[in-house]
Amino acid sequence: MTEIERLDKEIHEQREENFGLYSIFQYRLQEEVMQPLIKEWRDGSNHLKQLIAKRNMLIQSKEPSFANEKKTFVNGYGEATKREITSSTYTRAEKRLSKQIMNFVS
Repeated sequence: MTEIERLDKEIHEQREENFGLYSIFQYRLQEEVMQPLIKEWRDGSNHLKQLIAKRNMLIQSKEPSFANEKKTFVNGYGEATKREITSSTYTRAEKRLSKQIMNFVS
């Protein structure tokens, strides 16, 4: 079993555990007796986030890096160019769009 498969299995188990805990206290968050369960759920959620981050880093390290390749941009006239567009607004918009796409795909 590879490291990624082991992490996938552990992530699945942690999600099931978190879902079970959340279904217990879902509508009783303010009750004092639920606080230990809520703390356990939060700890599990943090652990789940760490597992997902570790898995993503492993996957990303195995993929070839395309950082050295020149990206083709389309300027305002519709012409393709290799010249870097340096507008900070464009860069922020491009990052935001790529995040939205990755969140949709994930």
